[in-house]
Order: sequence, then C-alpha cells, then structure tokens
Amino acid sequence: MHAVRTGSSSRWRPWAIASVIAGIVIGLMAAVPAFAQTTPLQLKVLELNFTSYACRPDQPLVCDVTITGPVISNLGHGTADYTVVLTHEGFEGSPCNTVDETVVFTFDTGTITSHAVHRDCPATIRPGPRIMGTFTVVGGTGAFEGITGSGHQVNLVYHGEMTL
Repeated sequence: MHAVRTGSSSRWRPWAIASVIAGIVIGLMAAVPAFAQTTPLQLKVLELNFTSYACRPDQPLVCDVTITGPVISNLGHGTADYTVVLTHEGFEGSPCNTVDETVVFTFDTGTITSHAVHRDCPATIRPGPRIMGTFTVVGGTGAFEGITGSGHQVNLVYHGEMTL
C-alpha cells in the first residue's frame, strides 16, 4: 500500500495544469495569423500641381516629374505625391506618351503607395482617354502596413480593392 500524502503538494497541481493549458492556448493564438479583409479603395486626386519637370540631357524624350495634389477618398482627405518618368514617343506628331508613376497617398493614419505604367493618348486616339490603366498597391505605412491591392485608374480617379 501507498501512503497518501497530504499538504501543499496537492494544491499546486491544479495551478500547474491550468498554467500549462493557458500557455498552450496563448501559443496557438499567437501562431494563427489575423484574417485579412478586402475592402474598396476609392481615391480621387482633385488637382495636379507640378513641383518639378526636368528632361534628361542624354535622353531628351525622357523626363523626370514630381507632382502633388489633394486627394479625397473613402479613407478621408489627404495628399497624393507623384514621382513620374514620362517618356515622349519618338516620332514627330505623336500626341502620346508613356507614364511610369509611383504615387504615395498620405492620410492622417498612414500612407498607401501605388505603381502604374500606362500609355497616355488624347481621347481621339487609341488607347485614349489621356490617363487610363491599372494600378497596383505596392506598400503602406501606419494603419496601412502590409496593404496589398489593385484597381483601375481613369484620369485622376482610382477604383480598386485593398487587402489589410
């Protein structure tokens, strides 16, 4: 026969078991990623203010441009800061150009960065209108850290989806 012990050793077992179970549950919760949500992304740049425009001496048809402007969106009011490489078509009389643009949309809670490359032509020439194409969300800061997304741009209006 075994003697039954009495005293403090029987008191710590429930606490030890509860601590081990709590540790396992907390560990599992930390290992499970938060679910990403996809929501609409609607941005409208109200006007463009060119802050710099310089064509490259060795490539006179390629110009580096910076632009800023106010933006309204489903996320609030902010600013849009464009960094653009503008390439004019190299044949005489062409009203079209290629635009490689990166835009940083800044809001009180963080930034969203998008990238697009599109060929801009007047509406009377295909692919017209002047600005039309797709954009990709390539990053964000603050509340938009880890953001992804994409959409369509027509002129200064961006319609798409973002996933956070």
